[in-house]
Amino acid sequence: MVSTRGHPRGDFPANESSPTKRASRTSASPAPTSSPDLDSSPSFLKSLARRAVSNTNASPSGVNDTTWCHTASNITILWLTVSIPLVLWDSLYILLRPHTMSGGALQWPLWKPYEIYASIDHVYGWPGWDRKDGFGGAQGALNAVEVVLYGLYAMIIYNHGVSAAGGTGLQLGEGVGAWFAGGRKVRGPTGNRALIIGFAAAVMTLSKTVLYYFNEYYSDFGNIRHNDWLTILFFYGVMNGLWVIFPAYMTVVFGTDILQGLDIAAASSSKKRS
Repeated sequence: MVSTRGHPRGDFPANESSPTKRASRTSASPAPTSSPDLDSSPSFLKSLARRAVSNTNASPSGVNDTTWCHTASNITILWLTVSIPLVLWDSLYILLRPHTMSGGALQWPLWKPYEIYASIDHVYGWPGWDRKDGFGGAQGALNAVEVVLYGLYAMIIYNHGVSAAGGTGLQLGEGVGAWFAGGRKVRGPTGNRALIIGFAAAVMTLSKTVLYYFNEYYSDFGNIRHNDWLTILFFYGVMNGLWVIFPAYMTVVFGTDILQGLDIAAASSSKKRS
C-alpha cells in the first residue's frame, strides 16, 4: 500500500523579500569657476613674458658668450664643403671596384675622370687591383667612416650654430681677414659633441694621408715611379697634400679648443675645492 504525503493546506503569507535600503543620491553641480583676470594678475603676465623670451632664439649678432664654446671657423666650413663630396666620390670609387674602373659598368660618367688618376697612381688602377693590393681598399673603407663623421659634424654646425665674428683659428684682422676669423658658434653640450666628432675625423684624415705617403715611400715608390717628376709633384704631392694641410689645421684648432675647455673645467673645480 502506497501512502502519499499530504501537504498542509491553508493560507500562508507570501514570502516577501526584506526591504533593501537605497542610499539617496544627491547630484551636486560644481560651483562655477570664474576665468582669471589677466589684467589684474601681474604674476601671470610675468610668467608669460618669461616663457616668450625663453622661446625666442637669440639673434646671431647678439651672441657674445663669456664662457667657452666651440666655434667652427669659415676655413673649416669651406674645407668641409669641398672635401666631403670629393671624399665620398673617392670612397665609392674604391669600394665599388672593379665596376668603377676603366671598362667597368659604373665608370661612365661619374668615375670617368678617375681614369686619369688611376694611370698616375696604380693603387687606384688595374695594376694594384690585379696584384690584390689591399691598402687602397683599406683607406677607402676609412674614407667612408670619415665621411660619416664629417657629415655629422657639418649637420650639427648647420642646425645648431649661429654666426660669430671671431673664434679659434686664424685671426687675420679686418677686411678679407675678418672672414677667416669668423665662423659658426655652437654653444653647450651640442658644441662639445661636435668638437669631439670633428677632432676625431680630422685626426683620422691627417694620419691616414700621412700613412699613404709613408706606404709609398717604403714601397720604393712602386705605384708612382713610372711618372715624370712634374706629374708626381702636382697630382700626387700637391693634390693629396691638401688632405694633410687642412686636417692638420683642424687638428690643431680643435685640439686647442679641447685644451681650453679642460683648463676652464680644471680651474672651476679647483675654485670649488678652495
